[in-house]
Amino acid sequence: LVTFIHLLLMLSISIVFSTAKNNFIAKEEQISFKDCAEAFKSGLTTSGIYTLTVSNTAQEKKVVCLQRYFITPRSEYLTGRKKAQLTNQKRYVLKIQLKDWEGNEAYSLYDHFSLASEEQKYRIYLKGLTGTAGKISSISQPGNDFSTKDADNDKCICKCSQMLTGGWWFDACGPSNLNGMYYPLRQNNNKFNGIKWYYWKGSGYSLKATTMMIRPADF
Repeated sequence: LVTFIHLLLMLSISIVFSTAKNNFIAKEEQISFKDCAEAFKSGLTTSGIYTLTVSNTAQEKKVVCLQRYFITPRSEYLTGRKKAQLTNQKRYVLKIQLKDWEGNEAYSLYDHFSLASEEQKYRIYLKGLTGTAGKISSISQPGNDFSTKDADNDKCICKCSQMLTGGWWFDACGPSNLNGMYYPLRQNNNKFNGIKWYYWKGSGYSLKATTMMIRPADF
């Protein structure tokens, strides 16, 4: 089963590894925190790899803290259950950054974000949209269950995850899929199964890079 974590891993490639090549990522810290905001408040303000402790457990996982947000390194394969626990420690904000092939960038910011449990199909909960990537959310609010090729939880008889080649919080196969097929420049138009954010670039435009990041709402 492809979980939310695998989604984050694939979405983080462009941002995390481009900064790593420029030696922007700091040396890994060994101190454990419950989120990146706690690390930042302790004085560790450099972007880098930090260890987070899942609330009410002894489980520790490494994530990349980019200033005040965190995403998961592509090399780390965590379970969806642990990520859901991590996002339910307190109220979190979700920021989705998007980049097209013409050098433009946009974002969608949700001031309420959480993930449900595995038993609840990792349903995403979103409220309070602001940003430059469209006045309407490209992820249905308050949210959908997470679908994969072997776990069809969308609202379409066509099985969106199989048809669009990736796991995502599909409604009826649109209007977003940040885990679609990656198409290079000049091959990225009119691609129904590409990386799309409809209310910014339309249904057939496949994006160059995307990143999903979270932070505590009170930070």
